[in-house]
Amino acid sequence: MYASYIPSPPLNTYIDDLYYLDGPAAYPHQKVLPVASSNLMFNLGDPFDVYEPHQTDPFITCSHSWWVGIWSTYHCVDWPPKVQFFGVHFKPCGTYPFLQIPLSELSSQVVPLDAIWGQQASEIRERLHDAISVQAGFALLEELLLARLSEVPHGLDVVQYAITEISHHHGALPIRALSDQIGISQNHLGAQFKRLVGIPPKEVARFYRFSHALHLINSTQTADLTQIAHQSQFYDQSHFNKDFVAFTGYSPSEYVQLRQRVETENPEHARVLRNLPID
Repeated sequence: MYASYIPSPPLNTYIDDLYYLDGPAAYPHQKVLPVASSNLMFNLGDPFDVYEPHQTDPFITCSHSWWVGIWSTYHCVDWPPKVQFFGVHFKPCGTYPFLQIPLSELSSQVVPLDAIWGQQASEIRERLHDAISVQAGFALLEELLLARLSEVPHGLDVVQYAITEISHHHGALPIRALSDQIGISQNHLGAQFKRLVGIPPKEVARFYRFSHALHLINSTQTADLTQIAHQSQFYDQSHFNKDFVAFTGYSPSEYVQLRQRVETENPEHARVLRNLPID
C-alpha cells in the first residue's frame, strides 16, 4: 500500500508530499537514485540496511527515524520482510526551515533524527505508530511539522526563484546566466544554495537534467539514447554517459535494459524511476 498527501499551506511551500508505505518491497535489494531534495522517514516496521556504492557492509541500519540528505550518487537498500513507514518528501529548498542548520552538513548522509531533534524524534514516531489510520497519521505529521517550522530564512526567496528557473529549463541553464538574471554574483548564489539546499546550483541543475532524461525514456518502447541526450541538452553523448554512470552505476543502455525488465516483471514498480532492483 502506498498513500500520498499534499499538506496545506504554509507547509506545501516547503514539502512536496507526506507519504505512507506498507507491505513487502517489490524487490528486497534496490538501488535508490539521487534527487535534489531530502527525505524524512519514520520507521514503524523492521530495520533495514543502507549501503554506499560498492560496499558490502552497511554504513547505517535504519531502525527508528532518520533524515536522508542529498546524495551525489545512488545508494543501496536492503528492505526487510515487513516494510512500514511514514515519510516526508521535501522540496529542494524546503528542508532548512525545519532544521536551521547548513544543509551541506547532510550531503550524502543518512542521519538519525534523534541526533537533530533529540527526544522529540522518538515521541513523534510513537504517536505515528499509535495513529488509528493513515489519514490520522498524515494529520498528526502535518501538525508536528507545522510546530517545527521556523521563520523563513534570509535568501530563501532567491534560491526558490533560481530552482524554479532551473526546473523550467530542465537543468539546461548556465548558472552564470542565472546569477546575472537574479542580479547577484555566482559565488553568492552558490553559497546560498549550499546553505539552504545542501549542494551548489550547478549540481542541482545536473539532477534536473538527469531527471528529465529518465522521464524521456519509455521502457515499453525502443529508446533512442542519442535523441534523448540531445533533448536533455547534454553537451554530447560522452557527457550523457558519464552522468548516467555517476547517478545509477549503469550505462544508459544497461539502465534501459533493466527498466524494460522491470516493466515486464512488475509494471507498477516500473513507474518508480528512482528505485532499481539489484540481483
